[in-house]
Amino acid sequence: MVKKNKKILLLDISHLFFRAFYAFPRNLTDPDKKPINALFGVAQMLLTAIEKEKPDYIFGGQDLSKKTVRAEKMPEYKGHRPDLDDDLRQQIPRIYEFFTALDLPYFSLEGYEADDIIASIAEKYRGNENFEVEILTGDADAFQLIGENITVLKPLKGENIKYDADVLFEKKSLYPNEIADFKGMAGDSSDNLKGVAGIGEIGATKLIRKFGNLEKIYEALENDEITGAQAKKLLAGKDDAFFTREMAELYRTLEIKNFDLEKGNIQNFSLQNACEFFANIGSKSLQARIQSVLGNGEEKISIPVREKKNEEQASLF
Repeated sequence: MVKKNKKILLLDISHLFFRAFYAFPRNLTDPDKKPINALFGVAQMLLTAIEKEKPDYIFGGQDLSKKTVRAEKMPEYKGHRPDLDDDLRQQIPRIYEFFTALDLPYFSLEGYEADDIIASIAEKYRGNENFEVEILTGDADAFQLIGENITVLKPLKGENIKYDADVLFEKKSLYPNEIADFKGMAGDSSDNLKGVAGIGEIGATKLIRKFGNLEKIYEALENDEITGAQAKKLLAGKDDAFFTREMAELYRTLEIKNFDLEKGNIQNFSLQNACEFFANIGSKSLQARIQSVLGNGEEKISIPVREKKNEEQASLF
């Protein structure tokens, strides 16, 4: 069956390596006994997505460690998060080395986050009947990007749950254009955004379903359609509500320098270099799997892997 549309897969790389680090065995190491569970997990998650979603193009969004425009507006933004685990920190450069070996393009922009990069790429193809865009991430901020030809793949227990507008409403009782307003009310503890104190997720959802966006909610408050304790909370938290919404909204019009659709064509990915990379970390299973997923029936690449230190770990690879 011939595909009608080309499919673009966008990766939130930071989310993938955090998820992989806590999902895959911590004792997974390379022949030098350096930890690689996050690296191994990212590779497996990517190959699963390619195998099941069959994208034509893939791009990644990268977070930079430098201060972002959101942190300029709010110094305590994400400031409560603990420092990176050392075992994860030392794997992050190697994860990007894997993408480079594969020739999978990823982009970053000083002052902005990976999901802003992803949002700006997705926006290029919004409404384009020739393309489908899928975003692989567990970050709920991405739900605001869902549209007619844009969906979100949320990893869950080895599977990717596909969110379109109908699934989002079924699971969250919200539409994509309501996500930022929802966060304005409910806040987002993962980003240290407080929203309106005392409203919470259930209260925020009910207010949005009854009245609409923040402007309509506060218009209802002025018209005495909201009373009692809830009215007092909303009045006290008005500035926080609008500020939190502003912080939650993704930037969609960033200029992504050197973006070229064909550079993300999976037909151009370097299977040979990826196999050499996997050989260097001692993984026979990743060599075999990437050839199964991307090999197109070509002659198998066989590169001797570096020896592992024990047989028990070899079974994990």
